[in-house]
Amino acid sequence: MAFLPEFVKVSVIKEGSRTHFIILEGEYKRETASLKSENAAKCLVAATRGSGAKLVAKMKGRERLYSKPRNDTHNQLVGTLSFNGQTSMISLDSDVKFWETAPGPGFHTWKQSKPLPKGTYKILAPQHAHNPDSTEFYVTYPGGNPDLKYHTVWFPIEYAATANSNFVHVGNLSEGCVTIYDLTKWNDVYRYLISNRSDKEGKYVGTVTIE
Repeated sequence: MAFLPEFVKVSVIKEGSRTHFIILEGEYKRETASLKSENAAKCLVAATRGSGAKLVAKMKGRERLYSKPRNDTHNQLVGTLSFNGQTSMISLDSDVKFWETAPGPGFHTWKQSKPLPKGTYKILAPQHAHNPDSTEFYVTYPGGNPDLKYHTVWFPIEYAATANSNFVHVGNLSEGCVTIYDLTKWNDVYRYLISNRSDKEGKYVGTVTIE
């Protein structure tokens, strides 16, 4: 079983009780996959993609904020994210220690979180779903958003210094990610990012500028 994000290009090569297709982009590029044809009719559809999402994150400062769904308080570096004509409250760092699991030497250790440096970064298309245990409670717990969707999809931010381990994702805890703190805004952020690709290979969905 393979995880394919929305708006990935494929090419259908055989139809019958199952529809077979070649994946043209992403982690499984050039591999052949198949779906039951009744599912293929729902999933393999024509769609138009934008030419690249543009996010702008403006830092404001530190605030100690209580998160009801998490039932904890953190020293949040709050900011405002502008995207597709909308805005959302974000956290760029929650001032916490975390276990760094990014690949490579020196990463498997406890670290103090810190925000990404100011600048413009490319945002990669998501490769796989994250563990729902990290975000499911934002849907189900008191203070969460029962209409929250796509919470297991995290968009990697290309930054070699952290082995692309910073993400654009939903939540009230940031280990240096661009974290959509306002749970009511994530669905719109997700749809904007996933429906864009900024390169011919479909590797990137756009950019985020941190100011």
